Amino acid sequence: MYEKHLKLAAHSGIFYLPPTHRAELEQTAAHLGKPVFVVDLAACRKVAESLRQIGTILHFPTWYGANFDALFDCLTDPDGQAGQSLVLLLNGTDSLQQAESENFSTLIEVFQAVAEARRETNNPCWIFLDTPARGVAALPEA
Repeated sequence: MYEKHLKLAAHSGIFYLPPTHRAELEQTAAHLGKPVFVVDLAACRKVAESLRQIGTILHFPTWYGANFDALFDCLTDPDGQAGQSLVLLLNGTDSLQQAESENFSTLIEVFQAVAEARRETNNPCWIFLDTPARGVAALPEA
């Protein structure tokens, strides 16, 4: 069902994907040879904590400052993660969204900018949230 979305850079971006659909998406990504990173943010009460967690899971370089600018830079650096397609599953986003709604909105904006920048270089990035968020569309069914 998700193969169409993960094959085309034009279909990349940030989406809401219910947890019940994640296993199928992971299998499809693996079948297509796209690396999948799962980041558990349930214990994060501050966006700064979530930025550190993302950096750890994605093995960002030591210069990563765990801030919005550094997140964008690391995710769009052609020598790093941006050199290949990427599927990022964010779990536990509901508590973070409730605890820090303004910073969470900024995080969403950064992810949207990352997805757009990577589409332009044909190294797409798909980012999936496990809870609905303002400005984030549900992944359309094929």
